[in-house]
Amino acid sequence: MVDRINDTQEIVVKPLGKMLKSIEAFAGATIMGDGRVALILDVLGLAQAAQRDRRPPRARRR
Repeated sequence: MVDRINDTQEIVVKPLGKMLKSIEAFAGATIMGDGRVALILDVLGLAQAAQRDRRPPRARRR
């Protein structure tokens, strides 16, 4: 749950490289105005992974 949003920015999301692509938590990356790289969270992917992990072992699909 989000309590509040302090600020918004328009960004360009770049795809992740081969080594990070398999990590479900990230949708991509962007370069901030000051040159720092920021990873973009995949909120839907995180929610789906959390829901999968909450199922009993027999119900999990792999």
